[in-house]
Amino acid sequence: MNYTVAFVGNPNVGKSAWINALSNAHFQVGNWPGVTIERKEAVIDFAGDSYHLIDLPGVYSLDEQTNEEAVTSHFLAEEKIDCIVNVVDASNLSRNLMLTVKLRELNISMVLLFNFMDEVKKQNIVIDQSAISHRLGLPIYAGSAFDHQREPLMKLIQQACRNQSFYHPLLDAESDRYFVYLFDLIHQAMPELDDRQAAQAVYACFEGKAQVLKLLMDQGLKLESLNQMTMERLEKNQIEAVASCMRYVSQRDEKRYHITHKIDAVLLNRWLSYPLLILFFVLLLMIVFNGSRPYIDFINQFFNEFLANYIRFYLDFLPVSILDLIISGVLGGVGGVLSFLPLMALLFFFLGILEESGYMARVAFLLDKAMRAFHLSGKAFLTLLIGFGCNVPAIYATRTLDNQKQKELCATLIPFMSCSARLPVYMLFASAFFPDHTGAAIITVIGFGILMALILALVVAHFKGHQETTIFLLELPVYRLPRLSVLLQKVVREVKSFIHKAFTAVLLTMMLLWAFSYFPNGDVKTSYIADFSRHAAVLFEPLGFGTSWEAVASLPAGISAKESVVGFLSQCLLDEEPERIEPEIGRDLREQGKLLLNAVKESTMQLFTVEKQEGNKALNTSIQQLFTDRYAPLRAFSFMVYICLTIPCVMAMNALYQEYGWKLLLRSIIIMLIVPYVVCLLLFQGLSLLL
Repeated sequence: MNYTVAFVGNPNVGKSAWINALSNAHFQVGNWPGVTIERKEAVIDFAGDSYHLIDLPGVYSLDEQTNEEAVTSHFLAEEKIDCIVNVVDASNLSRNLMLTVKLRELNISMVLLFNFMDEVKKQNIVIDQSAISHRLGLPIYAGSAFDHQREPLMKLIQQACRNQSFYHPLLDAESDRYFVYLFDLIHQAMPELDDRQAAQAVYACFEGKAQVLKLLMDQGLKLESLNQMTMERLEKNQIEAVASCMRYVSQRDEKRYHITHKIDAVLLNRWLSYPLLILFFVLLLMIVFNGSRPYIDFINQFFNEFLANYIRFYLDFLPVSILDLIISGVLGGVGGVLSFLPLMALLFFFLGILEESGYMARVAFLLDKAMRAFHLSGKAFLTLLIGFGCNVPAIYATRTLDNQKQKELCATLIPFMSCSARLPVYMLFASAFFPDHTGAAIITVIGFGILMALILALVVAHFKGHQETTIFLLELPVYRLPRLSVLLQKVVREVKSFIHKAFTAVLLTMMLLWAFSYFPNGDVKTSYIADFSRHAAVLFEPLGFGTSWEAVASLPAGISAKESVVGFLSQCLLDEEPERIEPEIGRDLREQGKLLLNAVKESTMQLFTVEKQEGNKALNTSIQQLFTDRYAPLRAFSFMVYICLTIPCVMAMNALYQEYGWKLLLRSIIIMLIVPYVVCLLLFQGLSLLL
């Protein structure tokens, strides 16, 4: 037999960990239709039957106030489900059992899975499982996803799938009598309904669902027989049902929260919380970006120098154009994607620590009030902060936000955060045109990006459909020590997903950019992109930097990667040929091994240092010749601001598309074409009047 099993529970109760344990990590990850919520599922065989395990989004209720609730409630209502596995945090039963009671009303066979039993023992919580099981009429399995006990849970799931149950409502005596009365009335009026459907119709009446009420009245039921039970009374019964279960739980909250309270006394201290938060994230960004930088450099060197040199040597019989396509287009695209892997891996590793430990909820709590002024949540701060290192993982990190509107708004704002790839461009132009105020010029440009992001957030929030009206509810979980196996599984899953999503779009874009900068004669100075930029420069003259076709031509070149602006200008202004070294496999492999070991060493030794970038003096002198009149510094500054606000690299755009689709990507592109043009126009024209 083939069965469908839905894993349902509050956020962060371990549903994914259990599916991972049952399926031996052989599960698929995608998105639910229409939303950027991960869909995780697996198919396993047990005792001759096949089970399709679905990990539904974590929810606290089925009220459909969030996308997660809508996905979960729609799936439970519309799909054929043979069993619900309700995963609960056994160390916080009073909170988790509210959802259990509501799921029970669906009258789908259920298994109650008490997770985190290891923490229950540590906190000296005593649970009478048999009494709770009897009270709810549900089989209970208690354990941990890391106990490797697969068979006992699967036996309970198999039994639940084979024997469909009907759960009598957990109501007080008077409400129960009314439930039975209405249940019988519905059966008489609509005998084609089975017991489960009739019970769901009764609950729909209790909740005042207009469509159901109208349908029943059309069948001849009188209105007065349908309004004796209210939603408030039903919720009161649900709360009482949970309270009756909690009589079988013995716990001392002061002992349970002892460690959490001691940690929060420091991390949520009135005077220390924000300085510690800033320090923590500064260190986090330094570890992530400094730790990954040596590996990124190694991967870039491996593809662009080591492999490129071998291709030039062994494929030199190919036409020059084909050889250049392989090296600059294909190899450059593959290397560009793979160079992001160390950064993505480290980032998602530390994001996993934040989520699993419980500190992410504290970050949202501390920053929510300040961010709400710009219609953003506290968690949004983290994704924007990551954007200063790299926009790509920051866009992927928006999936940790709580609702679709926040995710889309934050993803739209992230490209305005000056990623590290833009810094070489800022450094080149600032050192050439503002030699005495290089740092101030760069900081000012970065400030423009932050300012425009905040203004855009305020503007977008005034459009219908983007106004945040939900009440911010936040549960601060107890602190937990993250498990390394869970973190590594998350990293592997995210990295595999990233590679799968990125390759096709990035390779195609890199090949197109190569074609426009290579043809018709192999010289970038006379290429199609150069010719087009000479004609398009007139559009950018009001912005100041349109007097230089090289500066205009570097904008589309920067789509491959923002640091490519420097490389493109170097090609246009300097005559440099790549160094050709005759390959020797033994020598070259030993050299690659040394470089890899050096990357490992640098990654460890330079975690908390600020990298100093050395400029190319010849290129610096050539850059100064782009603008030579008295407005030259202003023209250069306008160009830097445009780079800050314009379309990000292809990897970031691909992330926007993969996470949110064409609609948001096109909207973002339009915004990032209009905003930089208007800002730089006002900036240059306004300040030029003062010079």
